[in-house]
Amino acid sequence: MEIELAVPLPMSQIEAANRLHGKLLQWQVTDRALHALQERFPGFDINATLLKVVAVNQLYGTKVYAVVGMAQHVTEVMQNTSGVEDADLVEALASLNGRKHRSFASKFAHFFIDMERFPIYDMFAVKMVAYHLGTQRQVRDLAHPYRCFVENIHRLKRNARLFCTLKELDRYLWLAGLYQQWRKNSASQINAEVAEVFKSTSMETAAELAILSSRH
Repeated sequence: MEIELAVPLPMSQIEAANRLHGKLLQWQVTDRALHALQERFPGFDINATLLKVVAVNQLYGTKVYAVVGMAQHVTEVMQNTSGVEDADLVEALASLNGRKHRSFASKFAHFFIDMERFPIYDMFAVKMVAYHLGTQRQVRDLAHPYRCFVENIHRLKRNARLFCTLKELDRYLWLAGLYQQWRKNSASQINAEVAEVFKSTSMETAAELAILSSRH
């Protein structure tokens, strides 16, 4: 069933976000490095998993401090994934020592299992999905936040009639969320490379940012 979005999301905004993302050389290198790591170490034995855990945690700042313990945990979880639903797998990966590292788990699954099955879960993605869907049109379940997020992101993609990958949509959610925060408070702590793009005096960049932040 289709629903009316609180704030429409046309493909032009997704495209603008991905063009802006192309200007972020740091993030281009980061994504290529993670892809190369997956190509070189496709499995989930303890050695490969530790490298992957450290890479995601360091490059994306997911605040996992017990990286060896997390690698051991992920290795155990990945040994028995048969019949496990995607959202439940992320929840299992996230659970360590009584804490839930959902941002880390979603990024690990996104980069090292399947980008299209596992959208990235972070504060900006959650915020922007809610912004477009509206508070009354979201699926909510405090006990299963990642499952709800996945349902909501697919609901947004379906009702906005977007013909893009989840990776492309993720780039929009991240950059649009950051841009909203930066416009409210330009002194807020955001990635330095992204801040430089937002502060750019280039007419081309200004035009892309206008598209990114437009309300249709």
